[in-house]
Amino acid sequence: MSVDQLWRMVWDYHDQLLSGLAVTFELSIVSMAIALVLGLIACFAALSRLRLVRAPAILFVEFCRNTPVLVQLVWVHFAWPAIVGIKFTAWTSAVIALALQSSGYLAEEFRAGIEAIDRGQIEAAQSLGMTSFRLMRRIVVPQALIKMMPGILNQFVTCFKSTSIVSIIAVQDLMYQAGLIASATFLPMPIYTLVAFLYFVMVLAVSSVVRVATRRLPNFGYFHERREAA
Repeated sequence: MSVDQLWRMVWDYHDQLLSGLAVTFELSIVSMAIALVLGLIACFAALSRLRLVRAPAILFVEFCRNTPVLVQLVWVHFAWPAIVGIKFTAWTSAVIALALQSSGYLAEEFRAGIEAIDRGQIEAAQSLGMTSFRLMRRIVVPQALIKMMPGILNQFVTCFKSTSIVSIIAVQDLMYQAGLIASATFLPMPIYTLVAFLYFVMVLAVSSVVRVATRRLPNFGYFHERREAA
């Protein structure tokens, strides 16, 4: 297949490819937004002194981290309807599965970031009579976010790559559209090669942002602390 023929085929099916790409980004962003909330809740619950709160949170985190995302996807889409009596759309099942997978890793990122804060700062704030909520809001969380940001961005990259499996439940993402085009043209090799290249370019772009953030965030945290001290 010549380069001209490949470009002609890409142009003929560019609407489908762009549609699939949009769904892929949509799934990644929505799943990560939900995962951030779930991960933060699970983190605080896992750090709780109450065993009845801590134990279920730890179990949730370990389940999300230690089961394959493909298993979670199939389980949510086919098993949950029998359990809860509600049939999810394929898109909803994909979002839930990706959010569950990411939330487990994000909970550990949050926990590591919070526990990395100097204990002396916490004790000093407590000695001044600062409430737990104010302590977390003013001292712990702002510093922890700086430490956690590279890990959060890396998890977004992982979530973005994991979207490639949702086509097995007929979510019309980039891989699903590539399958339709390959079936219509009988040219799977160039189509899937093109899709692999698209994933590579997009993930490389996001990874570059992660590397830049990793280099710049420590400096940002330093100047932020200097400004607050002033």
